[in-house]
Amino acid sequence: MLAWARGLRLVVDAFEEGRLLAMRLGKLAELTVPEASDADLELTAQWAAFICLVDDRFDRSRVDIRPEKVASLFTRLLNVITGGPAGSASGIEQALDDLWRRTAPRMSPQWRKRFVADYRDFALAMQEEAAGRIDRAPMGLSDYVLRRRRTITALPMTDILECTAGAPWPGLPMGEDLMRALRRAVADVAGWSNDLVSAEDDLREGRDNLVTVVSRERDCSLSSAREHATAMRDDRVRDFHALAASLTAIALPETEREEIRRYVAALGSFVAATLHWLGVTHRFDARWAPRPV
Repeated sequence: MLAWARGLRLVVDAFEEGRLLAMRLGKLAELTVPEASDADLELTAQWAAFICLVDDRFDRSRVDIRPEKVASLFTRLLNVITGGPAGSASGIEQALDDLWRRTAPRMSPQWRKRFVADYRDFALAMQEEAAGRIDRAPMGLSDYVLRRRRTITALPMTDILECTAGAPWPGLPMGEDLMRALRRAVADVAGWSNDLVSAEDDLREGRDNLVTVVSRERDCSLSSAREHATAMRDDRVRDFHALAASLTAIALPETEREEIRRYVAALGSFVAATLHWLGVTHRFDARWAPRPV
């Protein structure tokens, strides 16, 4: 993965290379798609690296955080996956082009439409977040939860897992609402768990985080807020498992039941992998804090 990132200029010096290695995204991929081929394992890790490095461009950088800068970047990235005008051929654009060429042709037109919609919504949420940083308007908990679900990039990643885990979205109208609710639970678990791990890093950089938002909303200490946020996350994990059980219990012919089981199992692996990975990654260590510019 490092050679891939270096070749596409996603990392440009020893500091960035060290930080990418410290993220341990290979471990995340191994746990997420344990039965995948070597090629799909690598593709999963590379998508995760792309997602983390795009996120870090704003969360862990002191440049390019104004809404117009965010909009410009995501316009170029969306052009890559929609066939729009060519952009600046930056490392990020080249990486997405490479990933897209190795993923999209294997998937259906419906999948491509869903991925583009999910990534476009992520892009819009990132612009909203950037505008909020400029305005410095405090968010309430309910608003934060809704936006965090969109900024964590978990929904686009669940789309990728349809490819690399061999678990495409089951085309079952009767299960559509449950599957969308399951995906929302995945995004919440990923986002809130991420916030619990990155709370000190976010506080150091002056960014909102589930812990700080809960502290403000409940007028309590950060330690009490962390306990409450952890309970919220644990409740959401239980929601995920309840939704998964409801989906797999739908009375269907065996072929369709197997499609649902594969899809649910893929998302379950992603949830479990994310929870484990966040306990071993060094992505948020203070030594990788943004450098002066």
